[in-house]
Amino acid sequence: MPLRTLRTAANELLLHEKSAAISDALRDEYGINLPHGTASEYVGVLLESLKRLPTQLIKDCGIVTLGFEDQGPSKEYYPNHGKYVNNTLFINQQIIEDPLLIVDPDSAASFNKFDQTLYHELGHGWDEYQSDDNVILSMKPEWMELSGWSEAPIPGHKRVIIQDKDSPKLVGEYYYSPEAEFTRFYAKRNPWDDWADSFSYYVANLKSFLPKNKIAYFDSMLGKYYKGT
Repeated sequence: MPLRTLRTAANELLLHEKSAAISDALRDEYGINLPHGTASEYVGVLLESLKRLPTQLIKDCGIVTLGFEDQGPSKEYYPNHGKYVNNTLFINQQIIEDPLLIVDPDSAASFNKFDQTLYHELGHGWDEYQSDDNVILSMKPEWMELSGWSEAPIPGHKRVIIQDKDSPKLVGEYYYSPEAEFTRFYAKRNPWDDWADSFSYYVANLKSFLPKNKIAYFDSMLGKYYKGT
Protein backbone atom coordinates (compact mmCIF):
# COMPACT_ATOMS: atom_id res chain seq x y z
CA MET A 1 0.00 0.00 0.00
CA PRO A 2 1.44 3.46 -0.93
CA LEU A 3 2.70 5.61 1.97
CA ARG A 4 0.19 8.37 1.23
CA THR A 5 -2.69 5.88 1.40
CA LEU A 6 -1.37 4.54 4.71
CA ARG A 7 -1.18 8.05 6.15
CA THR A 8 -4.69 8.85 4.96
CA ALA A 9 -6.03 5.67 6.55
CA ALA A 10 -4.20 6.44 9.79
CA ASN A 11 -5.59 9.99 9.90
CA GLU A 12 -9.12 8.74 9.26
CA LEU A 13 -8.71 6.20 12.08
CA LEU A 14 -7.51 8.90 14.47
CA LEU A 15 -10.44 11.15 13.53
CA HIS A 16 -12.86 8.26 14.04
CA GLU A 17 -11.37 7.44 17.45
CA LYS A 18 -11.48 11.12 18.48
CA SER A 19 -15.08 11.43 17.32
CA ALA A 20 -16.03 8.25 19.21
CA ALA A 21 -14.35 9.56 22.37
CA ILE A 22 -16.22 12.87 22.16
CA SER A 23 -19.48 11.03 21.48
CA ASP A 24 -18.91 8.97 24.62
CA ALA A 25 -18.25 12.16 26.58
CA LEU A 26 -21.48 13.71 25.29
CA ARG A 27 -23.42 10.65 26.40
CA ASP A 28 -21.76 10.54 29.83
CA GLU A 29 -21.91 14.31 30.47
CA TYR A 30 -25.28 15.23 28.99
CA GLY A 31 -27.15 11.96 28.37
CA ILE A 32 -27.16 12.69 24.62
CA ASN A 33 -26.50 9.89 22.14
CA LEU A 34 -25.13 10.51 18.65
CA PRO A 35 -25.70 8.10 15.74
CA HIS A 36 -22.72 5.88 14.99
CA GLY A 37 -20.45 7.39 12.38
CA THR A 38 -21.35 11.05 12.99
CA ALA A 39 -18.69 13.17 11.29
CA SER A 40 -15.98 14.40 13.66
CA GLU A 41 -16.46 17.97 12.38
CA TYR A 42 -20.09 17.99 13.51
CA VAL A 43 -19.30 16.36 16.83
CA GLY A 44 -16.63 18.95 17.62
CA VAL A 45 -18.88 21.90 16.77
CA LEU A 46 -21.68 20.42 18.88
CA LEU A 47 -19.46 19.93 21.90
CA GLU A 48 -18.09 23.48 21.75
CA SER A 49 -21.61 24.87 21.59
CA LEU A 50 -22.89 22.77 24.48
CA LYS A 51 -19.94 23.72 26.68
CA ARG A 52 -21.24 27.27 26.76
CA LEU A 53 -24.31 26.20 28.76
CA PRO A 54 -24.68 24.76 32.28
CA THR A 55 -24.46 20.97 32.17
CA GLN A 56 -27.56 20.35 34.28
CA LEU A 57 -29.64 22.75 32.19
CA ILE A 58 -28.82 20.71 29.08
CA LYS A 59 -29.64 17.44 30.80
CA ASP A 60 -32.96 18.87 31.97
CA CYS A 61 -33.97 19.48 28.33
CA GLY A 62 -34.51 15.71 28.08
CA ILE A 63 -32.71 15.22 24.74
CA VAL A 64 -31.85 11.53 24.30
CA THR A 65 -30.65 11.45 20.69
CA LEU A 66 -29.10 14.14 18.51
CA GLY A 67 -28.26 13.74 14.85
CA PHE A 68 -27.22 15.77 11.82
CA GLU A 69 -28.91 15.73 8.44
CA ASP A 70 -28.84 17.78 5.25
CA GLN A 71 -32.02 19.88 5.24
CA GLY A 72 -30.90 22.13 2.40
CA PRO A 73 -29.21 25.55 2.27
CA SER A 74 -29.71 27.63 5.41
CA LYS A 75 -32.61 30.10 5.09
CA GLU A 76 -33.14 33.33 6.98
CA TYR A 77 -36.70 32.56 8.10
CA TYR A 78 -37.83 29.23 6.67
CA PRO A 79 -37.57 26.54 9.39
CA ASN A 80 -34.99 24.19 7.89
CA HIS A 81 -32.34 24.71 10.53
CA GLY A 82 -33.31 22.00 12.99
CA LYS A 83 -36.23 20.02 14.36
CA TYR A 84 -37.23 18.43 17.65
CA VAL A 85 -39.45 15.36 17.87
CA ASN A 86 -40.05 13.33 21.05
CA ASN A 87 -36.67 13.75 22.82
CA THR A 88 -34.80 13.53 19.51
CA LEU A 89 -33.13 16.55 17.94
CA PHE A 90 -31.93 16.91 14.35
CA ILE A 91 -29.65 19.74 13.20
CA ASN A 92 -29.20 20.83 9.60
CA GLN A 93 -25.51 20.24 8.90
CA GLN A 94 -25.45 23.11 6.40
CA ILE A 95 -25.91 25.76 9.11
CA ILE A 96 -22.35 25.10 10.28
CA GLU A 97 -21.23 27.21 7.31
CA ASP A 98 -23.79 29.97 7.90
CA PRO A 99 -21.90 33.25 8.53
CA LEU A 100 -24.56 34.71 10.85
CA LEU A 101 -23.23 36.13 14.11
CA ILE A 102 -25.53 37.89 16.58
CA VAL A 103 -23.98 40.10 19.26
CA ASP A 104 -25.74 41.53 22.31
CA PRO A 105 -24.96 45.28 22.47
CA ASP A 106 -25.13 45.29 26.28
CA SER A 107 -23.46 42.04 27.40
CA ALA A 108 -21.24 41.60 24.29
CA ALA A 109 -22.29 37.93 24.35
CA SER A 110 -22.75 36.38 20.94
CA PHE A 111 -23.87 33.29 19.15
CA ASN A 112 -23.71 32.00 15.60
CA LYS A 113 -26.36 30.23 13.54
CA PHE A 114 -25.43 26.82 14.91
CA ASP A 115 -25.67 28.01 18.53
CA GLN A 116 -28.93 29.79 17.84
CA THR A 117 -30.44 26.69 16.25
CA LEU A 118 -29.16 24.24 18.84
CA TYR A 119 -30.33 26.32 21.80
CA HIS A 120 -33.70 26.92 20.14
CA GLU A 121 -34.22 23.18 19.69
CA LEU A 122 -33.06 22.50 23.24
CA GLY A 123 -35.74 24.98 24.23
CA HIS A 124 -38.38 22.86 22.51
CA GLY A 125 -37.09 19.91 24.50
CA TRP A 126 -37.30 21.83 27.78
CA ASP A 127 -40.77 23.11 26.91
CA GLU A 128 -42.05 19.57 26.59
CA TYR A 129 -39.87 17.68 29.07
CA GLN A 130 -40.35 20.03 32.02
CA SER A 131 -44.14 20.17 31.78
CA ASP A 132 -45.79 18.51 34.73
CA ASP A 133 -48.93 17.55 32.82
CA ASN A 134 -50.04 17.00 29.23
CA VAL A 135 -49.80 20.70 28.34
CA ILE A 136 -46.42 22.03 27.21
CA LEU A 137 -45.17 25.11 29.05
CA SER A 138 -45.54 27.38 26.02
CA MET A 139 -49.27 26.68 25.83
CA LYS A 140 -49.98 27.58 29.42
CA PRO A 141 -51.54 30.95 30.35
CA GLU A 142 -48.36 32.14 32.10
CA TRP A 143 -46.61 32.23 28.73
CA MET A 144 -49.50 32.80 26.32
CA GLU A 145 -50.47 36.03 28.07
CA LEU A 146 -47.02 37.59 27.67
CA SER A 147 -47.58 38.09 23.94
CA GLY A 148 -51.37 37.92 23.85
CA TRP A 149 -51.30 34.66 21.88
CA SER A 150 -54.64 33.48 20.52
CA GLU A 151 -55.53 30.68 18.12
CA ALA A 152 -58.68 32.57 17.10
CA PRO A 153 -58.60 35.97 15.39
CA ILE A 154 -58.82 38.99 17.69
CA PRO A 155 -59.45 42.52 16.39
CA GLY A 156 -56.12 44.31 16.09
CA HIS A 157 -54.03 41.17 16.62
CA LYS A 158 -51.56 40.07 13.96
CA ARG A 159 -50.54 36.83 12.27
CA VAL A 160 -47.12 36.58 10.67
CA ILE A 161 -46.41 35.50 7.09
CA ILE A 162 -42.96 34.12 6.29
CA GLN A 163 -41.75 34.08 2.69
CA ASP A 164 -38.13 33.17 2.07
CA LYS A 165 -36.83 33.06 -1.49
CA ASP A 166 -37.31 29.64 -3.10
CA SER A 167 -39.25 28.38 -0.07
CA PRO A 168 -42.94 27.74 0.59
CA LYS A 169 -44.94 30.55 2.20
CA LEU A 170 -45.65 29.99 5.89
CA VAL A 171 -48.56 31.57 7.74
CA GLY A 172 -48.36 31.83 11.52
CA GLU A 173 -50.53 29.38 13.39
CA TYR A 174 -51.49 31.91 16.10
CA TYR A 175 -52.34 35.59 16.44
CA TYR A 176 -50.34 37.89 18.73
CA SER A 177 -50.84 41.30 20.29
CA PRO A 178 -49.50 44.28 18.33
CA GLU A 179 -47.76 45.40 21.54
CA ALA A 180 -45.91 42.08 21.95
CA GLU A 181 -42.12 42.01 21.60
CA PHE A 182 -40.10 39.13 20.18
CA THR A 183 -36.49 38.03 19.81
CA ARG A 184 -36.83 37.96 16.00
CA PHE A 185 -39.37 37.72 13.20
CA TYR A 186 -39.41 33.90 13.25
CA ALA A 187 -40.61 33.81 16.86
CA LYS A 188 -43.93 35.36 15.81
CA ARG A 189 -45.14 32.09 14.27
CA ASN A 190 -46.65 30.52 17.38
CA PRO A 191 -46.29 30.32 21.18
CA TRP A 192 -43.89 27.35 21.14
CA ASP A 193 -41.43 28.93 18.71
CA ASP A 194 -41.66 32.17 20.68
CA TRP A 195 -40.88 30.15 23.82
CA ALA A 196 -37.97 28.20 22.31
CA ASP A 197 -36.45 31.29 20.73
CA SER A 198 -36.72 33.28 23.94
CA PHE A 199 -35.07 30.35 25.73
CA SER A 200 -32.20 30.37 23.22
CA TYR A 201 -31.46 34.08 23.61
CA TYR A 202 -31.80 33.89 27.38
CA VAL A 203 -29.36 30.98 27.89
CA ALA A 204 -26.88 32.59 25.48
CA ASN A 205 -27.08 35.84 27.55
CA LEU A 206 -28.36 37.89 24.62
CA LYS A 207 -31.02 39.42 26.81
CA SER A 208 -31.11 42.77 25.02
CA PHE A 209 -33.26 41.00 22.43
CA LEU A 210 -35.80 39.92 25.05
CA PRO A 211 -38.63 42.05 26.49
CA LYS A 212 -38.61 42.50 30.25
CA ASN A 213 -41.66 40.32 30.85
CA LYS A 214 -39.99 37.34 29.13
CA ILE A 215 -36.71 37.91 30.95
CA ALA A 216 -38.63 37.80 34.24
CA TYR A 217 -40.38 34.60 33.16
CA PHE A 218 -37.11 32.82 32.43
CA ASP A 219 -35.37 34.30 35.46
CA SER A 220 -37.87 32.49 37.65
CA MET A 221 -37.43 29.25 35.72
CA LEU A 222 -33.74 29.15 34.81
CA GLY A 223 -32.08 31.55 37.24
CA LYS A 224 -31.01 28.68 39.50
CA TYR A 225 -28.62 27.37 36.85
CA TYR A 226 -26.68 30.63 36.78
CA LYS A 227 -26.25 31.30 40.49
CA GLY A 228 -22.61 31.81 41.34
CA THR A 229 -21.57 32.28 37.71
